[in-house]
Parts: sequence; structure tokens; C-alpha cells
Amino acid sequence: MIRLRAGVAAASFACFAGAHAAELKIVDVKAYAFLEHAGKLSDDLVGGEALVDAPSGGAPGGDTATGLFLDFTFEGDKNASPKYATATVDLTQTGHGGQQVVTHKAFTHFIFGADGVEHKAVFLENATCAALAISVHAGKTERAVKLDFSCAEAHASN
Repeated sequence: MIRLRAGVAAASFACFAGAHAAELKIVDVKAYAFLEHAGKLSDDLVGGEALVDAPSGGAPGGDTATGLFLDFTFEGDKNASPKYATATVDLTQTGHGGQQVVTHKAFTHFIFGADGVEHKAVFLENATCAALAISVHAGKTERAVKLDFSCAEAHASN
């Protein structure tokens, strides 16, 4: 009888937990250069042209830019705050010599409003001279974005 009660309790808990589990999805990734002279963010860079020498005037509008603002849009259950929902982001910058710098970020504490949408953000300093690959995993969804940034190499004279 005790085993039967334990089994019923476990099954009830599994049904209850499944009914309230939030489905977390990544739906969009946007990237904006911080335009240093204008003091504002550029238009979305994802899917746009490559930035070349952004720190010295190659940013949109001929402005300078070294900072990059990344905006991640997630969807979940409306008016929910899923306790265990986690999204991971890998940012891989590849320099001139092929060396890679990987930054790993995890987002938790989602609080979805009436529209079921929440944004999370990352700001990267000195990020406009190396190609950037962005990989986001949320629930069963993933999104990958590549930004083509480069700067002329400065060579020391001998």
C-alpha cells in the first residue's frame, strides 16, 4: 500500500510539474554598434555589411565604434517566471591570426509579461575588430549569427 501511495504521489508530481514547465525559445538576435561620436546605437548589424576599421571611422555613418550591444529576444509562457529556464550564449571572436576568444554567458531569472517576451543583453567592449560568432541555446531552440568585423593590422617597424 505504501508503494502504491508513493507511486501515485510521484505520478501526480510529474503531471503537475509537466503542466507548469515553461517552454523557453530564442526568437531573435540583434547586434548594434555603439556609435561614439553620435552617442547612440547603430541600426541592427545582423545580416548587414561587414564593418571594416570601425574604431577609426568605419562604423555606420563614418562614425567610430568599439562597443557592441547584443539583444537576445526570448519567448516563454505568458505571465510566467519559470524557475529553471536557462539560456546559454557562446560568443566566439576570431582575431587576425586565427586565435579565438570564447565568452560563455548563461541567462536565468526570466520573467515573461503578458506578451510572453523578454529581452536579455550583453555589451562587449573592444569588439569591432574581430569576426564574432554568436550561438544561443534556449530550451529546444537555437540560433546562430555571424558578424564580419575586421581592422587593418598594425605592424611594428623594425
